[in-house]
Formats: sequence, C-alpha cells, structure tokens
Amino acid sequence: MVNRILKILLLIALIMMAFTSNGCLGSKDPEHIEIDPGDFSAYEFSVPEGKFTNSSTFFLYTNKTVRVIHTVVNVPRLEVVLIKDISGVKSEKGPGIDNLVIIGNTGSSTAFSNINQFSNVPYNVSYYESGGYKIQFEFADTINGYVAYTYSWEQDLFYHTLSRNETVNVVLPEGYDVGNIIFGLLKPKPDTKRLDDQNRIWLIWDNPNPKHQLIRVKYYKSSLPTIMGFVGLVLLVASLVTAIYFKNEIRKLRKKREIIDKDKDN
Repeated sequence: MVNRILKILLLIALIMMAFTSNGCLGSKDPEHIEIDPGDFSAYEFSVPEGKFTNSSTFFLYTNKTVRVIHTVVNVPRLEVVLIKDISGVKSEKGPGIDNLVIIGNTGSSTAFSNINQFSNVPYNVSYYESGGYKIQFEFADTINGYVAYTYSWEQDLFYHTLSRNETVNVVLPEGYDVGNIIFGLLKPKPDTKRLDDQNRIWLIWDNPNPKHQLIRVKYYKSSLPTIMGFVGLVLLVASLVTAIYFKNEIRKLRKKREIIDKDKDN
C-alpha cells in the first residue's frame, strides 16, 4: 500500500515537471505582443544638460497609475523587469503596459539640446513570465532615446527591480512624502531628495545597481503623520482622563467601605 502511494506521488511530480518544462505553468519563451502607439503628450520628456545617460524615471499617481520614462544610450534593445501588480489589476496586453512611446536618435552623439532631435522608432515588444514580467523592447537600429509606457500598480507602495546601471528617479504625487519611520520606509536610502516646481518630491538614486537589486518606496500623504500624532494625543488624553476617573471612583469606594467597617465595629 505504501509503495503504491509513493508511485502515485512520483507520477504526479513527473507530470508537474513535464508541464512546467513545456511552459504550461509559465513559459520562459518570449512572447511577442502588439501595443498601439501611445500619446507623446502624456509624458514629461526632458533632455538633460550635457551628456545623455541611462536613467529611469517613475511618475507615481494617486489613481494607481505609474508612468515610466527610460533613457537608453547607444543600444539596440532595452530589457526591463516589471513586478506583478499585487492588487490584481490585469490587462489584456500581456504584462499590462500601454500608452507606449519610443523615440530616438540613431546618430552617435550623446549630447542633445531639445526633444525635437528625437523621432519615432520602429520596434518590437516581447515578454515572458518569471516571477514577474521580463519585457524586451527591440529597436530597428541602435539608438539614443526614450522608452515610455504606463502601467497600473498598488497605491502607496512602489517597487523597482534594478536590471542595468542607471540613475533612478521616483516622483511622488503632489501632497505625498516619504521617510517617516512608521509610514514611509525607503530601501535603499536615496542619494538626493528634492522638491520640483509642481510641489512633487523627487527621490534620486545614482547608479544603485549592482550594490542593490531592488528599490522599495512606501509613501504617504504629507498630512498623515500630523493627523496620526493628533489622534494619538487625543487617545493619550482620553486614557489619562479615564485612568484618573477610575482612580477617584476606587478611592471613593474604599472610603465608603472604611465607613461601613467602622459602623460595624461600633
């Protein structure tokens, strides 16, 4: 009987291994996807002064949306890792990215003066699942340029898996902050934290890879620590008032008991 059970378990294990190797439980063979061209005006493209360098900028919004702009320098392709959305939001377009814009310059120069020096670039997009989504953007030629897209993500918590040497910028929604030991831990700590002209906080990491493999940002409304501090103060005062009240009541009861005991003795 025991041998029969062991044989059945072994057979189940072999079937599971066969399905996994054939991709039924998550194939690692890249799958090509078609994504309609996006809206250029939806993104905040800016040409850096001086030399064009690798970077990724994530604009976070309160409607659970993230808009990403990757800069690429003299490459024919870009591979990014997108962690699965834990909120369960899914899209019919593979890993769930849309509003894709890819613009570039095929020249050898890495110094540009304005965004008009970039134009639309033919591309292919493929992906496969491996814990998260590994997405590859392949260009028709080696380019200097931008890859921008949008995806959904759980609000107040952001992750980015580092896959190349680059500067990483995370732009919080207006009215949000990070850094509070209770509400907004950062891993790792950014090299720079600044406020832009739209009152948005920029968190900047200068080439965190390969020392770090993941950036984690837990952010919150700027007013939250003040509100929670006020609530905590109210609860503390209420607790003190309650403790004083019960202490007085107990003292009164003890006095009454002492009076009753004296009357009994008399």
